[in-house]
Parts: sequence; C-alpha cells; structure tokens
Amino acid sequence: MTKTERTERIRDYLRINTSATIQELAQMLDVSHMTIRRDITSLSEKGVLRIIHGGVIFNDDGHTDGYRMSLARTNMLDEKQQIARKAVSLIEPNDSIIIDAGSTGELIATFLPQDIPISVICYALNIASIVAQRPNCTLVVTGGYYHESSMVLESPEGLELLKQNRANKAFITASGVSTSLGITCSNFFERAIKHAALKSCRTSILVADSSKFDIIKPGHFADIEDFDVIITDTGISEECSAAIRAMEHKRLFTVG
Repeated sequence: MTKTERTERIRDYLRINTSATIQELAQMLDVSHMTIRRDITSLSEKGVLRIIHGGVIFNDDGHTDGYRMSLARTNMLDEKQQIARKAVSLIEPNDSIIIDAGSTGELIATFLPQDIPISVICYALNIASIVAQRPNCTLVVTGGYYHESSMVLESPEGLELLKQNRANKAFITASGVSTSLGITCSNFFERAIKHAALKSCRTSILVADSSKFDIIKPGHFADIEDFDVIITDTGISEECSAAIRAMEHKRLFTVG
C-alpha cells in the first residue's frame, strides 16, 4: 500500500470516527507505528487532522490547499461566467446532465435554461439549492457528509447513487490541468466522485479557467484524453492550446 493510499484511508476513517489512536491506525493498515506517525505528520501539515498525545483528531474543516468556495467565487469571475454560459449553450432539451462541484459548476447551475426540460444530477449543496428553484428541472442529489469548504456532499451511498444514474453530459471542474500529468483536484475525497461522474456520462466536458492550466494539485482523477470537450478562456497559453488541439476527437472552446 502506498503512502497516498494509506493517508486516504486514514482520512476516511477519521471522517467517520472523528478520532483514533496510533495503535488503532497501525492495526487497521497493518503497518508500524513509525509509518503511521510519518503519515499523520504529513496530514497534520495539510490541516486534515490535529495530533494529540497517543493519537489524532479529525479537523472538520481540513482541506489540502486552503480552498474555500467563498474565495473561489470571486477569482477569475468574468472568465468563469463566460465559460459557464458556453457550457450551458451545449445543453439540449431533455438532456440529463451532471454538474460537478466548484464555483464554475455553481455558475453553470445559475445559468441553466428555464425554457427547456432537463434533469440535473449533482453532489454539492450550493448547486442543489440553485437547481431546486429552477423550473423544468428534475433534480437528483447524492447525499452524505457535508464538506463546508467545498460544499460537497460525500458518502459511499451517494457515490453508489451517482454510479447508478446516467447522463448525456457531465460538466467537470478541476483545480489543476496539465497536458502531461493530467487533471487534478485539491481534495482527495473528490477523486472518486469525479471519476464516477465521468464514467456515468456520454459526453464529458471539462470546464476550467486559464488560471488552472499548468497547475498540479494532489488528487489526480483523469487525463485530458478522458474529456470530449474542454471549455476555458483566452488566457490559456498557446502551448497548452496547441497540445490539446493536436489530440484526436477533442473540441476546445476558448471564450472571452
């Protein structure tokens, strides 16, 4: 088992149980106390947990890079609005769509057409709240543990519900986009959700403003090759743009 796999299991365990002893974690993962101490030190530095004598306590607001929805909403706002409007223009009557979490996903929900029937599957509280007020929208919300920083709802049951549904289009957000190292997110728990969304759709659409390109975050969940459509803004570098356009069966839209 790799360090990444161990730390993810520690996160999941603490999210459910709130706290744990070193001995408890060592037995669960079948590793030495020294290995566990190194792993929890790494997680403590990222704000995921707090180390106490003989054990750890889960930090409810732990997240890997300080991401907060309240701050993300104002960053690159004009570009995100244009990206969201372009994304919404691809929606057709009676489409079933998945809207990923994040500030751009929230804008897509805000700009949804009101004059055509669509079904929306989502797993973030802010997006569900917006879609619930839209006419002609059928809403499916996966539930679970509420992450205040990203407003994501996460649970094994919610993940299974997402896997059981199918969509014509999925609008997927990202914290980092690299043509060589793939598409990444800030929080490891989001990887399984995003991966399931990609597996449940016919057309996968990456929506990411240009500030996300050439950025790498910890949680890899896909590669550019996994997307049919990429929507970004004109701030994307010519190098990245050329690399994407050189790929077969990819549509790249740059707005602005």
